[in-house]
Order: sequence, then structure tokens, then C-alpha cells
Amino acid sequence: MKEIVKKSKDQKDYYEDIIFARATPPGASAIAVVRVSGKNSWRIINKFFKPLKINKHYESHKIYYGSIDFDDQIVDNVLVSTFAEGRSFTGEESFEISCHGSEVIVSMIVKILLSLNLRIAEPGEFSKRAFLNNKMDLTEAESIMDLINSSTRQSALIAVKQLTGRLTNQINNIKERTAGLLTEIEVDIDYPEEELSIDYDKWTSKIAEIIDLIDFFLKSFKRGRFYRESIEAVIAGRTNSGKSTLFNFLLNEDKAIVSDIHGTTRDYLDGIINISGYGVRIYDTAGLRQSNDPIEIEGTKRSLDLINKNSIILYIISASDGMTEDDWNNLKNIGQDKKVLIIINKIDLNNDIKKIENMLFDLKLDFKNYHIVKMSALNKIGLDDFNSSFLKLLTESEIFENDDPLITNERHALLLSGAKKNLIRSREKLDEKLLDLTAFELREALNRLGEITGEITSDDIINRIFSSFCIGK
Repeated sequence: MKEIVKKSKDQKDYYEDIIFARATPPGASAIAVVRVSGKNSWRIINKFFKPLKINKHYESHKIYYGSIDFDDQIVDNVLVSTFAEGRSFTGEESFEISCHGSEVIVSMIVKILLSLNLRIAEPGEFSKRAFLNNKMDLTEAESIMDLINSSTRQSALIAVKQLTGRLTNQINNIKERTAGLLTEIEVDIDYPEEELSIDYDKWTSKIAEIIDLIDFFLKSFKRGRFYRESIEAVIAGRTNSGKSTLFNFLLNEDKAIVSDIHGTTRDYLDGIINISGYGVRIYDTAGLRQSNDPIEIEGTKRSLDLINKNSIILYIISASDGMTEDDWNNLKNIGQDKKVLIIINKIDLNNDIKKIENMLFDLKLDFKNYHIVKMSALNKIGLDDFNSSFLKLLTESEIFENDDPLITNERHALLLSGAKKNLIRSREKLDEKLLDLTAFELREALNRLGEITGEITSDDIINRIFSSFCIGK
């Protein structure tokens, strides 16, 4: 049961008044949409709208053509779409005005609605009302903004799956297993005189199964969070190692100047690429070498600043030059907390790549995670290996199947981690035959799982989540 309680009459009135907002982006367009929602909102339609065919009663899921006529002035010819209470996005009686996409027209409609004592909706208030009216749970509401903000096809598909309740179903499965176990234990606590046969091993096994399910989701978060968050990677290496060629190859455009002259790149460039469904911003930086040129010195300084600020480094070694002392020192100075993809480039110019690999192994690199991939950026060789290695660099694991459920939200991951800790403690208490404490930890785990879907939550959390939404959604 939700902890959201409308404690005062003022709060109740606030959520029952009629709100409106523009649902389409600002700027001139063919059509603009203004959304209106609230109890008995249809009663105001005839105060400004004159349908082509006079209707005494509006019906749900109907579209009416007519004009906005206010103070004896025709503002625009529009379509009004009506949605009855319980059959709308918010769960309230609502309607949408589709007008011509002129900023002047939209502004006039806004002024008309304000004059009728309607309130401009707060960010995310339509979605918030949908949640409060049980039209969606919290994971589905959060997926709306994930879908709006998705930058790749894969991130959009994951958001759609969550919007349609797939994540909710998986969380509910864990909740049902936990609740079922709790019920069994509470029966023994409530009726000790019945001398029921207690199978502690069976209960311990059930807890282990639930923990395994949670672990699967937490493992998926290592990959899933990158669909939701921005990823940045810095291309680094000596001058003339092929950094700019690789940058252009990954972007599939000639954005960086490529030259055999050392020090051509003086400042960094950046661009967005798609790696296995992830949107990744990559930076092409100036080569790392000693120089007396003040401009090149500044470029090197900026490169080092980017390397220090970012956790993912794409370090390029030129196979034609082999593993040099500069490469050796650069790799040693990157920092052990980084994830590093070492790219042996220009493999078409060296038949002894194994020698370079052996030298890298001899370095005993101790990065947080690193992989080695062989490429020829100029000849466009090795892109599939690059993508696969980059993905493993992010997730520190093998690739998930596309149909596997993913956790993409840090809030969900934190709550799942908390539930896992409760389950581990419940198993410890069960080993000690302390059934009351075992049941307590199971209830705490259920509470955390309920917070994920919004079944149990607080006003502060709800307000924080929906305040990040855009106005009109």
C-alpha cells in the first residue's frame, strides 16, 4: 500500500484541480497539442470550443472538429480529443486540443485556459497523476522519461519493455516468492502449539533461489545503466599512432585532420558513436610526446586532463613502430582506476603482432579492467572486435541476450542490493533458528522491493522522480 496520503484538504484540492500544458515542443510546427486533465474537465470545453456538429454530451475516445471561439473571436480551427475518467493516461477525465502549431495560437489558447481558472501543470504532473491513480507503477513512469531521452535504438527498446510492465513482472515474481516464504514462516510463528514439521533446509534453499534472481538483475545493471547514462571515452596515444584515423573510422566521417606530420592534432575533437546500442561520446586528443612548441604543449596538457577526468581510455599503439618506451611510460601513467582498451593499430604494417602483445603482458598492467584489440583503422579492419571488446570493458562480463531483462536505473539497483542484504541476514537468522528475526528481514526485503514499483514509497521520493520530467508529460 502506498504511503502517499493526501493529508489535508488543500493537498486534496491541489491534485483534483484541472491542469493543462502544452504536450508538443515549442516552435513553429504543423500541429501543436495542449493537454488538459482533471475531475469534470469536460464541463469547460463548451466555454471556448464550438464543435461543427452540436453535441449535448461528449463521449470518450472521440475526436470533435470545430473552432475555438472566445470573447466573440475565432482563434483557430481545432480538433478536440476526449478521454473519460478511468480511460485516459492520467486516469482522470481529460481532453487534448490539436491546433495549428503557431506560437501565437498556442499562446492565445493558454491565456484562454488560464482565464477559466485552470492551472499550468508542473513538470511530470500528468505522469504523477497517472501513478497516483494506479494507471502505472513507478518503474513504468520512470521508463517514460527514459524513452523520451533515449539516444539509441537499443535504449529506446529497453525503455519500451519497461513501460509495458516487463520489469514490474520480474520484480513481482521476486516479491511473490519472498512473500510466500514469509507466509510459511509466520504460520509457524503464529501457531507454535501445532508442532508443525519445520523444514529449515527447504526455507534456506528458497532464500538462496531468491538471492540468485536478484543477483541476475544486479549483474545486468553493469550493462543496463550505460543505456541510460552517458558514456565518454578518450582516444590517447603517441603522435602519429593513428588516433585521428580511428576517430574518423568510428564516426564514419572525416571530422579530424589526418596527416603523417607529428603533432597535427593540437586540440581535442569529439563526436557520438553507437557501440552495440550504447551512445558513446569519444574524444580525439593531441598526441602524448615531449615538445617545445607552446601550442602542442597546451594540446598535450588538455589530453592529459581528459584522460584524468574520464574512466574509459582507448590507448592506441602503432604496430608499425612497435611497443616504444613512450607507450610503456604512457600506459604506466594512465592510472589503475581506469578501464583501458589497448588498440594495436596498423596491423597491416607489421607481421609480428604477437611480440607487441607479449610486451604488453610483460608490463603486468593493473587497470580496473582492460582488453587488447587488433585493428587497421585506415583499412577499416577490426570494428566488430572493437565493439565486442568495448562492451566487455563496460560490463566486465559476457554480452547479455537481447531478450534478457535489464536494470537501467540506479534507484532500482540500490533497492535490490538492500533487499539482497535483508535476505542474506534472514538466512543467517534462519540458521540460528530465530524465526521472528528471519521474518523481520524478509518483511524489510519486501518493503524495498515494493519501493521499486512504488507500492511502498514516500512523498519526497515521488516528488523527486516526477520533478525531472518535462512539462506536459
